[in-house]
Amino acid sequence: MNEFTDILATSVDRLFCDLMANGMPETNKQPVFDQLWRAIEELGISNVLLSEDNGGFGGGWQDGFAIFKQIGFHAIPMPIGETIIARKLLQDSNMQIPDAAITIGTAHTASIQHDESSDQAFFSGDIPALPWGRVTPTALVHCQSQGDCYLALISTSQTSTVLQHINEANEARDKLSFVNAPLIDLKKLDTSTNEVLMAGALLKAAQIAGALEAALQLSVQYVQERKQFGRALSKFQAIQHQIALLAEHAAAVSCAANAACHAHDKSDAEFEIAAAKLRANRAIGEATSIAHQVHGAIGFTQEHRLHHFTQRLWSWRAEFGNDRHWANYLGQQLVKIGQANLWEELTNRSDARG
Repeated sequence: MNEFTDILATSVDRLFCDLMANGMPETNKQPVFDQLWRAIEELGISNVLLSEDNGGFGGGWQDGFAIFKQIGFHAIPMPIGETIIARKLLQDSNMQIPDAAITIGTAHTASIQHDESSDQAFFSGDIPALPWGRVTPTALVHCQSQGDCYLALISTSQTSTVLQHINEANEARDKLSFVNAPLIDLKKLDTSTNEVLMAGALLKAAQIAGALEAALQLSVQYVQERKQFGRALSKFQAIQHQIALLAEHAAAVSCAANAACHAHDKSDAEFEIAAAKLRANRAIGEATSIAHQVHGAIGFTQEHRLHHFTQRLWSWRAEFGNDRHWANYLGQQLVKIGQANLWEELTNRSDARG
């Protein structure tokens, strides 16, 4: 971690502590969302990956990792990471960059129509499980239409219907439907790779790393304070073993997500992102089980903070690719590489990013 990243992480940690000082805000409600977003924009962290010419810090994906992980560690219910990613993808595609919050998603069924007389593009389709879709002003969407892939920037106010949905952590994951909605901007892509999905998976892997670290911290604190048979729980070997397993998962996920961000700064990182998201997903089951076991029933109560992290972990496991999706993806990549070339490919990728 360089000096800038270290300062950034410290500043973000302080900001997020202040935001969460009064408990979990109801950011599914527009007035609360708008008030908190102004505080976030004042620090400028949503522009961390933008170039200085575009009003950003010129940071890299490892700087993004420092923020993404803090979002998970503090359980911040805001599309901060999504906005950082959207602005980076918009910049790289030479598209308009809105000043407001931006969410990201994939439209599995879509139609892009062009009006040549006005040079206006129109979007029809459904965007499922859109993070904070009901309160975020704009959305950057990856979609396919007539065999071509696009990045589409659309105002969420143009939606025809909104099917409101929340995940297990009470975070809005709405389904937005559009019919001939005018687009703010549109970019035809040269590749079928879903950069929105890839970047979203990297975001979630880093957030999972932060949430696991928070669950570990709470668990360590609890077993040191809670006594049984006149001894702190931390003195029992079985508890020590479980805490060690939880720490192992937290460290492994953090390393995998950070390595994927480092690889993304160098060049292509699809393989590393897929591996990081799969490793993060696979850690969640055992890690959350351990955290709740050592806490006992208190970890499930509304008053205790643990469930804020475990409920997010259970939800994030399925977002931007579940276990099956990324296992299948990695399996397909390994088949393409071939058994004879596997070790050389893996070491070459590691050496190139050293």
